[in-house]
Amino acid sequence: MRPKSAAKLREAWKGAQFYTGRPSTNSHDQINLRLVRALSWLERAEQETRKDPPDADAAFMFLWIAFDALSSQLGGLKSYNQRRRYFKRMLAFADAESVIYDAVWSVLRDDIGRILDNRYVFSPFWENRNDPSQSRDWKRRFDNKQRVVKQALREFRTGDVLIELFQRLNTLRNQLLHGGAKWNGSMNRHQVETGAKIMATLVPHFIDVMIRHPNGWGEPRYPVVRETGPQSGWTDSADSE
Repeated sequence: MRPKSAAKLREAWKGAQFYTGRPSTNSHDQINLRLVRALSWLERAEQETRKDPPDADAAFMFLWIAFDALSSQLGGLKSYNQRRRYFKRMLAFADAESVIYDAVWSVLRDDIGRILDNRYVFSPFWENRNDPSQSRDWKRRFDNKQRVVKQALREFRTGDVLIELFQRLNTLRNQLLHGGAKWNGSMNRHQVETGAKIMATLVPHFIDVMIRHPNGWGEPRYPVVRETGPQSGWTDSADSE
């Protein structure tokens, strides 16, 4: 199934019973806040993918922000464990499992394989390059990870594949965000363009599932603080965060 556009997803969200128009303090506010943020970044990413040529660096970063808006949680869990819990809940819904299964195995399988085979998005590789005393066994760890994830691919274990895939994409995100690559640089085109394609396919599906199953996604890490004043940006007439 082709992912829906941000405009279509926004239309579906506004037609949902839990839609409030502006975040409030009720139990559904958490999902409204996640969606208003994620959709804003998805819309921004779509502007980059419509360019000729597309700006894969910008699109990937905007899509990652959208994903974080959907999945990040308050509390002490590390990002890896937050993503694990998020994917477990996402795939618990039969309709979600079906559409994401199709995206992973029918649409993105070759692209996912290319990311997983790429040592340049495997964090221990860079730990070793930057400090040879660290992660000296990065190649053994990479090979072990590959054996595990290849088994998951053979057995069509969608959740396990997504967890490892996003661990590798997180390394790419860190490389871009922390100035470890040149904009539109040739050195990392393969992983950036592939990563942007994967995110542009999966993030809209994640949003779609959350619109149809709005409960239980937890409180966002940065809730709205309703304090009027120039620093907060909040006004009583605001219809969104």
